Amino acid sequence: MDSIKELLFRSYDGEISASENDLLEKALQSDVVLQQEKNHLDEMRKQLSNYQTDFSTDFSNRVISKIDRFTKQDDFVMLFKAIALSGVAAILLILLTIYFTDGSLGLDALYGLTGYSVNEELFTYLN
Repeated sequence: MDSIKELLFRSYDGEISASENDLLEKALQSDVVLQQEKNHLDEMRKQLSNYQTDFSTDFSNRVISKIDRFTKQDDFVMLFKAIALSGVAAILLILLTIYFTDGSLGLDALYGLTGYSVNEELFTYLN
């Protein structure tokens, strides 16, 4: 069925051979769903036939003026805000992870020492 639909789509561009066209016609006669698909495509083509894609005469001037409004300072401020917000989000994510894994935000939890006892060598080395 997918190859028949492909033939249907290609038939609108005129890129099918006579044998493929015969195959498509036979499939259209026997398959109601394919007929509905073809009718839907025909209706869409009919509605879009009058659609114009012209730009207005001052389109390029409006685009250039918007580009000129941006200055390097504006770009730097926007970049700084994006980096600062990313950093704050990363720090909050790390703090939330520590809080949910250890249950607190104490210095031991922040340093990752909650699983060590006072007598262990690593704990005494860090203090």
